[in-house]
Amino acid sequence: MPKVVDHEERRRLLGAAACAVLSRSGVAGTTVRAVAGEAGMPLATAQHYLPTRELMVRAAMAHLAERVVGRARTLRRGSTALATLRLAARELVPLDPERIFEARVWLMLTAEALIDEQVATVVRENAAELHGNLVRLIDLARADGSAGAGVDGSAAASALATLLDGLTVRLLSGVLTPDEARSEIDAHLARLAPAH
Repeated sequence: MPKVVDHEERRRLLGAAACAVLSRSGVAGTTVRAVAGEAGMPLATAQHYLPTRELMVRAAMAHLAERVVGRARTLRRGSTALATLRLAARELVPLDPERIFEARVWLMLTAEALIDEQVATVVRENAAELHGNLVRLIDLARADGSAGAGVDGSAAASALATLLDGLTVRLLSGVLTPDEARSEIDAHLARLAPAH
């Protein structure tokens, strides 16, 4: 009887391996051979699933997204939608070893987007998805009164994403401590609350 192959599981394995190689060796060292070795998979098998560099990058980004979405599904809800947004924002910055790993890989891929339009396309797609998710949370906060009725959801989501990007770089470079980053998020979100 022929062996049953779980193609999705192999793609996930290769995505995780691509992230590990990226974190250790950067984009230049991320080859199909290196990813295959990291995954413990024959080169020909890895080439079957990731025949191009773009697919390797997409697999790495999909793996990162899967990790983040997995955590988001278990995120506890705050007492208000704005409190939930605060918890979600804190999940998106590197405050622990798992998220430091993810942020390192993401920044390497983001830097590659400066010179590779295919990578840039994937980065833009992910940024648009994040923006949409932040807008939804801000809209919920406006609906429950924890954010001001006059808050522009799209503009607020853009400002928050920009803050989170900056915090990520500053945390990874040791300019900010985790407590300082949390305070920055709190101060930013406090500006969305209704005026009293």
